[in-house]
Amino acid sequence: MQATQITFPERNKVALETTALPPLGPHDVLVRSEVSLISAGTELTNLLGDMERQSFPKYPGYSNVGIVAAVGDRVDDFTVGDRVLSNGRHASHHIVSRATDGAGAPQTLLRVPEGVDPADATFTTLGAVAMHGIRKAEPKLGQSAAVVGQGVVGQLLCQLLRLSGIHPVIGIDVFPERLEAGVQSRTPVLINASEEDVVQRVMAETDGAGVTYGFDATRSGTAMRTLMDMAAQSGKILLVGSIPRIVEIPLFDPLQTKELSIIGVLQPRSPMIAHAYYPWTQERNRAEILQLLARAALRVDHLITHRMRPEQAPETYDMIARGGSDWLGVTFAW
Repeated sequence: MQATQITFPERNKVALETTALPPLGPHDVLVRSEVSLISAGTELTNLLGDMERQSFPKYPGYSNVGIVAAVGDRVDDFTVGDRVLSNGRHASHHIVSRATDGAGAPQTLLRVPEGVDPADATFTTLGAVAMHGIRKAEPKLGQSAAVVGQGVVGQLLCQLLRLSGIHPVIGIDVFPERLEAGVQSRTPVLINASEEDVVQRVMAETDGAGVTYGFDATRSGTAMRTLMDMAAQSGKILLVGSIPRIVEIPLFDPLQTKELSIIGVLQPRSPMIAHAYYPWTQERNRAEILQLLARAALRVDHLITHRMRPEQAPETYDMIARGGSDWLGVTFAW
């Protein structure tokens, strides 16, 4: 079978190519894609070659919803016609293996609950990115949080923090359009960093204490010092965005004087296999996001600003590379 997929053949170049899929194995599931969601931070970093030791070509995408088109003869938990979420690329078709891999777990494949729109379901993977960050923070009722960067992950962080009982939840960005989306995300406090002193406002919103948790959901790394300044005593700063930068920070004040913790967050480092002391696997986090969508506790439809066709991929990534004032969630319809 032939599949059409988006590729980055070289640095800062986007193309659409046709490739042959291998024969379906006994543990394989063939998925015909319906919608895939761009993970802007990760995909832009890969497209621009910002990380060290990058090679090309690259095949972007890991937030895919589609219909099961065929199953191998040893697959008994999915049937043809099921609507499923997977880590499939931006491609018309892809194969998901249900055999155990080296880590002892099959590749992610989850049924999309009845009533959840396929485009909404594509936000599940980025929702799990945000959820992994919150689990690393270990928030408790009565604590506060600020999220710098109100892209898709930042919006999802704010919603999940609010659902966790955190108050206030503060969303920070420089783009009015993203702050307007934050209103629909029901983020209690929204700050335009280009119009007011962020640290001063955060201190006012927290009665001078600062925030217990500060999340960086950007690609720039320039928010680090601001996050340190707005942090409460013994606060935690969590780096959730893809930040291909070297950042200088002072080690004594406020890092030592406030006894701050800086925590790196990378969703692929969450476990594949559940453990009695840490049951939150990648697949379980995704399943939780799907259930939140099914119960309408989490809302994402307002985050979709562009619904593109695969042949529009070059202009789509050009738009993303220009900056974030005119787009937020971007999907490809297959």
